[in-house]
Amino acid sequence: MNLKRFAALAGVGLLVPTLAFAQPSPNNPVSSSCKKVAVNLQGSANADVTVDNTATGVLVMAASTSRCGAIIRNSGAAAMRCAPPTITVTATVGTEVLAADVLTLGLEAQEAWRCIRSTGTNAAANVTEAIP
Repeated sequence: MNLKRFAALAGVGLLVPTLAFAQPSPNNPVSSSCKKVAVNLQGSANADVTVDNTATGVLVMAASTSRCGAIIRNSGAAAMRCAPPTITVTATVGTEVLAADVLTLGLEAQEAWRCIRSTGTNAAANVTEAIP
């Protein structure tokens, strides 16, 4: 049975992460040029970025004004919190991303993003970026 059909029959919502590209507009001329993806640019050899409890968080995505969108997936077992530099991310401040959950970003992905492990001992960020 199809997983989406099963979820519908069971009355359960099914969330499937997708990388949503921003739509072209006069305010966003860069979006029409984003036709590629990059994975884990901050990771060593493009591996997932280890997220620990370092004060102010770990940089998982550097700022880029040409980026159209991004997803930050928690590939670890512990929860983490993520935020742009306008917010000091802590174990209790920032957008919570539970294990295996995804944070989907539109044009706010043009900012740098930092994450910090908020519980447990194992969190990792898998970052996919929409780029020109």
